[in-house]
Amino acid sequence: MVGRMTTAIEPTPADDEFAGMPVESSADPARRANPDRPALRADDPRECIAAVPALLGFVPRRSLVVYLLRQPAGGTGPASLSAVARHDLEPPGRGGWARLATHLTALCVREDTAAVLALIVDDRAGAPHAGKPGMRAGRHRHLMRTLERALAAEHVMLDEVWAVREIAAGQPWWAVEDPAVTGVQSDPAASPIALAEAVDGYRIKASREDLESLVAVDDRLCEQVRPEVDRAGILAGQRFRTAIFRDELDRYRRTLLNRVLDRVATLAAAGTVDARALAETTVALRDPTVRDAVFALAGGHRAEAAARLWAQLCRALTGSDRAEAATLFGYSAYTRGDGVLAGIALRAALDADPDHTIARLLDTALGTGMPPHEIRKLAYSGRAKAAELGVEFDLRADWLQP
Repeated sequence: MVGRMTTAIEPTPADDEFAGMPVESSADPARRANPDRPALRADDPRECIAAVPALLGFVPRRSLVVYLLRQPAGGTGPASLSAVARHDLEPPGRGGWARLATHLTALCVREDTAAVLALIVDDRAGAPHAGKPGMRAGRHRHLMRTLERALAAEHVMLDEVWAVREIAAGQPWWAVEDPAVTGVQSDPAASPIALAEAVDGYRIKASREDLESLVAVDDRLCEQVRPEVDRAGILAGQRFRTAIFRDELDRYRRTLLNRVLDRVATLAAAGTVDARALAETTVALRDPTVRDAVFALAGGHRAEAAARLWAQLCRALTGSDRAEAATLFGYSAYTRGDGVLAGIALRAALDADPDHTIARLLDTALGTGMPPHEIRKLAYSGRAKAAELGVEFDLRADWLQP
């Protein structure tokens, strides 16, 4: 190792940039550090390891997890945790670890990273015994050296590399470089960051697959919603033609938009909406003006309820309708700095409709590391479109334009 950083890791200020790793099958976009979360200590492996599920939003398996640390301006004071990223431990194809190191180094350069902490999660590994390395120790050290060389070329310090079989209370952890350095993990559920997430209503998923299930198609729900969508579509078509004939298109769209807002309010109050409400929302989102307007909900006081509605629609729909809902859900996650969930949702959108323009643009922005505050322009534009229809959207204070 080049050196050791022992200061507390403070969350990066809210206006700092978000970094995303290239979106591919073996890598998740980085998850941006939340400035309102408690600080971590880089010299406390127990605390850093226990925080990983809360930092990622799920419990990783067979993964390389990296913590990107940034020094404050002037080089004094605690380092800041700018992002956490996850990569499959066994990337496909030849030279997988070299590609992984290249991706990580590029991410560090974009984030102006001073140092990196790394955690290897590998259920096939063996903990050291009597000071002697366990199973797969040689492979893990080789990965560490590969990362170290790539990072050193950009003057980034690989500070510590730890390994675990799994992230769980009471399980062992050890240092990859020195098998004599070992310990026992603390409870991830008791991590200060996990507790802060729980207070805010965010639930940590048991696996990445559980995150994917948030947008997975539910065949039974699809069967319930499909006939309702057909009926709602016929009725909307009749009303649209009437609006065109009477020159009342803005009024028609205002009604659709208010209907979506009513569904968000219902979900916020009751926790769910029925198949008919999902169908009416689906048809409303087919109108481009209404669809564009509801992007503003990501910055409003009912952002969480709106995201839950988009997720329900993802599970209930197929084709282009599913793409619209998944794009809205992905945008909501992106604006929160949750690159992993945003990537999953946007890939679902593009699988449903490869030609979806907004999903493609957001997916590209995520893959190239565009920070969340840059994509707020989409919500500001949506707010303006809603205002043209006579509907006012209130944005949270942290979303107000300077």
